[in-house]
Amino acid sequence: MKRAWVHQLKSQVDKRGAAAASWYVSWTDPAGKQCSKSCGGGSVGKSIAKRLADTRHAELVTGVYLENERVTWDQFYVKYVSHMDSRYGVTSRAAALLSIGTFHRIAKPRRMDGIDTQKIDAFIGSRLKEKGARKNADGQHARISPATVNRELRYVRAALRLAMDWGFIEKTPRMRFLKPEQKLPTFVSPEHFVAILEACDVATMPRNIPNVSPPDWWRGLLTTLYMTGWRIGQTMKLRTVDVDFIAMTAITRAADTKGRRDQLTPLHPIVAEYLQPLAGSFDAMMFPWSEHSRTLWTEFGRIQEAATLADGSPLPKGGKNGRQYGFHDLRRGFATANAASMNLFELQSLMQHKSLATTQGYVAMAGQLNRSVQRLFVPSIPRIGQRG
Repeated sequence: MKRAWVHQLKSQVDKRGAAAASWYVSWTDPAGKQCSKSCGGGSVGKSIAKRLADTRHAELVTGVYLENERVTWDQFYVKYVSHMDSRYGVTSRAAALLSIGTFHRIAKPRRMDGIDTQKIDAFIGSRLKEKGARKNADGQHARISPATVNRELRYVRAALRLAMDWGFIEKTPRMRFLKPEQKLPTFVSPEHFVAILEACDVATMPRNIPNVSPPDWWRGLLTTLYMTGWRIGQTMKLRTVDVDFIAMTAITRAADTKGRRDQLTPLHPIVAEYLQPLAGSFDAMMFPWSEHSRTLWTEFGRIQEAATLADGSPLPKGGKNGRQYGFHDLRRGFATANAASMNLFELQSLMQHKSLATTQGYVAMAGQLNRSVQRLFVPSIPRIGQRG
């Protein structure tokens, strides 16, 4: 016998019609109390009600049912962690738990029904006063940025929406996201990319890969990143068997991408050329890396330190806040270089964005940068061909 059921009230159906009347979930709790929750009308309300009924039934059968008014944050957190373990990858899970942990440390929530907009606002205010681990150009620890707080809020909002779906809270509190500072995004220009690629000869890691030298490994990785626009995470998980050098295609797997879908991507001949030597390692992964994960970024930084421009000058630190480039700057470089020559849907497909709005952000970035260059003041100096 099902211990939670979905239904509509006859009085509402008679008054408003079956299409508009609200759908309810009713159940009897372990103490014998009759409980009910309205989930809204229409097909959406019915779908929400069915999910809630399934959740309530499972909780009642397994003995983990909790009354809404008595659900504590700690009780919710245990279930939330279990949910994250079963549904998300290591990286996404770690980012979510870090953000939720920060909220727990600062807001100190006790009961789920006590989390309101006022508590969220207090969390934002306290978080903005803290200093992060990273240092600014002066060597001082910089305060937490609005962008970081917004990222944490998105994870908190997602967690509270789960709590609402599970019936632990009636609704999610309103969240007032911060307006981030408007800064020009950083990206690797073609000139800087060539300089970095030529400096790969200094690479000493990864070690002990049969038939593949560290410089060849890095040239293959960086060329793939810059000419596909892929994220570093999914690129490092590229399997050797998923690259077809005859058809010049590569398959990125759903488990390794943010969009959670398999995708066949055509490869530029240059990318295939730089990947070909890496296939000789006979490793299951195209880019095997047995070192500590953090050393990947360290080695990338060391390559940049050795890079010089065509005139012999050192490679400028063009990354965020005057630091070296990060791997995502290569992805932005791909978008900036190709936004003008591709339509929006082509760029979305290649960059593997789940939402077209995300792609539009990259296109807007490229347009903003191009307009900035076009508005540059040009002094009255002779052209090169006119110089005596």
